[in-house]
Amino acid sequence: MKKLLKFITVLIIGLITIISCQNDDVDTDVPSQRVIFTSEQSQANQIRVNTDLTFGDVSTGVVSRVWKFPEGVANVTESNSDVVKAIFTQVGEHNVTLSQVFEEDAFVDGELRGRELDTTIVVTVIEPIAIDLKANYINPDGTLGAALTISDNAENEVIASRAVRYTFDLVGEPLNIDWTIDGGDPETATGTNQVDVIYKRLGTYGINVDANTNRPAGQAIAAFSNLVKVIPSTDPVTLDGVQGKRDGTLALEFSREMDEATVVSDQFSINVENNGTPISATIQSVQVNPAERNILLVSLSGDQIYIDDTVSVSYTAGSLFTTDGVQADSFIDVPMDSFEQGENLLESTTIDYSFENSADDANWPYQFWGGKWELYDFSIDFSRARTGTRSGVVDMQANGGMIIAHTAGKLPIESGKTYEIGVWVFVENVGNTPAGSNNPDLRIYLRPSPDFGTGPNPEFSASFPTGEWVYSSILVTGNASEEKELLIRGDNEFNNMPIKIYMDDLFVSEVELRP
Repeated sequence: MKKLLKFITVLIIGLITIISCQNDDVDTDVPSQRVIFTSEQSQANQIRVNTDLTFGDVSTGVVSRVWKFPEGVANVTESNSDVVKAIFTQVGEHNVTLSQVFEEDAFVDGELRGRELDTTIVVTVIEPIAIDLKANYINPDGTLGAALTISDNAENEVIASRAVRYTFDLVGEPLNIDWTIDGGDPETATGTNQVDVIYKRLGTYGINVDANTNRPAGQAIAAFSNLVKVIPSTDPVTLDGVQGKRDGTLALEFSREMDEATVVSDQFSINVENNGTPISATIQSVQVNPAERNILLVSLSGDQIYIDDTVSVSYTAGSLFTTDGVQADSFIDVPMDSFEQGENLLESTTIDYSFENSADDANWPYQFWGGKWELYDFSIDFSRARTGTRSGVVDMQANGGMIIAHTAGKLPIESGKTYEIGVWVFVENVGNTPAGSNNPDLRIYLRPSPDFGTGPNPEFSASFPTGEWVYSSILVTGNASEEKELLIRGDNEFNNMPIKIYMDDLFVSEVELRP
């Protein structure tokens, strides 16, 4: 205890020195000054229940002082010491008061306030982080079904290609939530307390959820092995996605595991165009992805798939079966609907691409274009995020617009190289734009030397998906080798209704175009 008090005394002396050097308004020759600190003042005095908070009165010219704590919330009720360490045992907001009497009128923030001063410090005590994991089957019609048994080795049976919803109540205000879902799609998720998982591969799988916060420190982990057992299905097998891969192959994602022995390459065909020009392409092989056996990888003979290609694939029903014995149906000209993302170059910059380091709009200021471009509000939203806990939200007025830029960081761009620039957006309603008029949109430019011919990214037409996060991207070729800022323009000029757009996880990656 003596060593602790000696350490705190040294800390207080250092704190007084720092405060005195930084605050030019305080006259250090006057003996009466009020200076109070807590050990968690940078965290708004938020702590966890049954942990301690240290209060320090390093004021000068103090004749007497009394600290008072609410009855029954801490191990201290009253103290005359200059330093008090209190352990809080009750959850909630608690007022701690300090009453001081000084030798003469005391300065507070450079102003005289009197000889007798009362100060209230609000302490927020939160409960420990806890995870009470629940799971329910999702019925084929999308409704929530029966609950699963949550325990090790429960082996809840899940029909292949069916889904399960995992959820837990947010207890203890965790800032970070990380899911690892064995055998599921998705296999990982972050920043959410609810995730819907489709099981496409036969087998027995577990789940792990980690919820934590650095300050005030807290963590809870829920881990269950052999929680679900994926069993064969008689449901029709469906093709759920066609993705171009960075290695030049095409990935066909089916609703469940495919039987490798039944894959015949000749039963597949492919069409490739580039900027309207047909590309002569033939399939060399179709193989099951050994890591994700519900995916077939299509390789071309002497060629590959590029991000700027327009691709469609067809299959004539024949030998292809799932591992649970269901034959795959024919499909014709199913288009490539996405391309595998590369490294997000924004992650190595100071650009707040995920809005996690912005508490307000300071990182994304208005760019003073005037006119309709100032008819908006931009803020950081804590209620809806694709990942993490925050997103940027744009409220464009009816017939308005928006222009903002990230001025706190820059991205190195090379002339002649092509980049994918993308953003995830969420809208609840796209409004009402008259036929023949431009739909609302977002456009992301690189400045200096922005290319204002860059197209919508995205355009909010009447068919744009609402009520879900949607990824949109565009290809831009660098017009100069220089560090660029992100400039985001929104246009709602012809929409007679306001539109609210949530943005998250901005993305920039170098891509290779067809030679």
